[in-house]
Amino acid sequence: MAYNSGVQLAGLAGIVGGGLGAYFGYNYAIAESMPPVQGALILGAVGMIAFSAGAFVLKSAMQFVVYVIMFGLVVYIFRDTIEGLTGINPVDAVYRTMAGWGIPLPPPPE
Repeated sequence: MAYNSGVQLAGLAGIVGGGLGAYFGYNYAIAESMPPVQGALILGAVGMIAFSAGAFVLKSAMQFVVYVIMFGLVVYIFRDTIEGLTGINPVDAVYRTMAGWGIPLPPPPE
């Protein structure tokens, strides 16, 4: 029973991660003149898998928050590689989305 305790959290986290990834990818693809569905599918799938796996493995909401921070750091470090593979810069996608929501952020690092 204890092994399956993170299943509901993992499912919810996968849905949230997939939705966030799809939203970021869709908006960024529009800004970059790419097909928006392609951007939504790419980042949505990455978000769903990463968030779901992280929550299932960690099985606790606080550990999951730490996992999300670590995942964001890895994405930030390898953003050039991700952009080369997908055509989408994930850091720029998050910055554009947050600016669209009206959240003031400092200029993105170069």
